[in-house]
Amino acid sequence: MSWLRRNLGLDGFDLVIHVGVTCMFIAFVAMSDGPEELVPVITGISLLVLAVRRRFALKAGGTIGLTTGEMAAQRIAELEERVAELEAAQSEVAELAERLDFAERLLAQGARDPERIGPGAS
Repeated sequence: MSWLRRNLGLDGFDLVIHVGVTCMFIAFVAMSDGPEELVPVITGISLLVLAVRRRFALKAGGTIGLTTGEMAAQRIAELEERVAELEAAQSEVAELAERLDFAERLLAQGARDPERIGPGAS
């Protein structure tokens, strides 16, 4: 996931389109000899629309209401949980390897001394 998507909730293409539309409105006001006071108003409205879009995009991503520090703490907690799961799986694999070694030793011992194992009780 890109930095823009993670922090703004929007990807670069969405951001370029937003800036482009804002610039087009400003250019329209400048070309139509409109009042120059509209330029900061258009910029403010554009930033407000961007903030609303960001809020909806982050809400859809499930990270609304979290500060950057909280998001980092949540990410660290998720990573620690995954590391714990991996360590548990690794210890399970080590235990299975020990059991396999034990079974191999029993089979090797049985091949050397077939009379010790004997027939099964049935």
